[in-house]
Amino acid sequence: MTPILNFLMNNTLPKDRAEARKIRRQAASYTVVEGQLFRRGLSSPWLKCLDQEQADYVLSELHRGICRMHSGARSMAVCVLRVGYYWPTIKRDAREYTKKMFRVSVIWTRF
Repeated sequence: MTPILNFLMNNTLPKDRAEARKIRRQAASYTVVEGQLFRRGLSSPWLKCLDQEQADYVLSELHRGICRMHSGARSMAVCVLRVGYYWPTIKRDAREYTKKMFRVSVIWTRF
């Protein structure tokens, strides 16, 4: 997301011509509002783009925080989108997070 943000804010593109073309094409789905990157969603007007640290916090809050969903990866990824957040690896991160939490819960139930 950083190259897209750099392109939208500073109009800078990578040296590689194919990569620059890819960034220009992808940037059509994004906008910057007060320094924050947003992506146009299908069912919602704008989805706030998060970095990895923020994404980990959102997954943690959904799974065991105030929401206490304890659901599977697909439903958690859909819930994140419905709430209004986006990052490119949302499905993979949700799958890895639920696997990690399952391993932790199995370890705790053995004691």
